[in-house]
Amino acid sequence: MVLEDVYQSRNASAVMRSADGLGIQDVHMIESYNVWSKNQSVSKGASRWLTLHRHLDAADPHAAAIAKLRARGYRIVATSPHEGGFTPDTLPIDKPVAIVMGTEFKGISDKLMKEVDDYVEIPMYGFSESFNISVASAIVMNRVCARVREAGIDPGLSEEEKQHLRLQWIYRTVKAADAILDRAGLTIPLEK
Repeated sequence: MVLEDVYQSRNASAVMRSADGLGIQDVHMIESYNVWSKNQSVSKGASRWLTLHRHLDAADPHAAAIAKLRARGYRIVATSPHEGGFTPDTLPIDKPVAIVMGTEFKGISDKLMKEVDDYVEIPMYGFSESFNISVASAIVMNRVCARVREAGIDPGLSEEEKQHLRLQWIYRTVKAADAILDRAGLTIPLEK
């Protein structure tokens, strides 16, 4: 998941909670204007279990996020009710997919729209033009993840990556982890 300048942190936290529940590990946040702050009551701790890539310190957070995703072989897919394209049921899943969600007000910025490979829209049958960002992201993530599982596609984490994540999770949940590691003379490489 890629979140671009989500205005309300509770919406970003809700997206994270859904991502964690569906087994999505990486959430990229482009924070040019709106900086995310943890909303524990909404996320229920999901941000502790995810790998958050916060793009806010770079000179161009959009370019930094896109470059990182492209380097890992991702297809960049923007959600848009106006552009047409694929649905969650027809989106190609032959390579990794990064789903981009924009702000609650305007959607994805023009700058980011120029960088996307494809568009995905959620079919709607009522009069509303769009779903809330957390609902829309959950719908898209759920359907795409289900299709990946149904197709038997490897979710992409090697045993080494899984072990690295387990160490990070343990570190985050043990009280006084730094002091314990210092006493034992150990270090854990938390960043990769």
